[in-house]
Amino acid sequence: MSIKSFILKKTLQMKGMSSDQAEAIAKQISENPELAESMKALEENKEVKELFEKIQKEVEEKTKGGMPQDLASVLIMGKYKAQIMKHRQELEPLMRLMGGMGSR
Repeated sequence: MSIKSFILKKTLQMKGMSSDQAEAIAKQISENPELAESMKALEENKEVKELFEKIQKEVEEKTKGGMPQDLASVLIMGKYKAQIMKHRQELEPLMRLMGGMGSR
């Protein structure tokens, strides 16, 4: 594992991601450097960033209320489905990354 992958993995773990998930993402980004560039461009998109901050806040509120995180995420993502679909092209690299995590 390169130092860059190691740092990415540790950063993701500090953000609350499991070790396995963080390792899967670090591996995918290491194998596909274009994903990192796509993710950087996504972060610079103010509208998408605000949308995901709103989603994250609402998921956190639901989980603090006792709802399991998976269920809260599904419900909130469903609530914002139209806005997410509006940005599906920009979000495609993120979805690829997330899809790869499930295949572990």
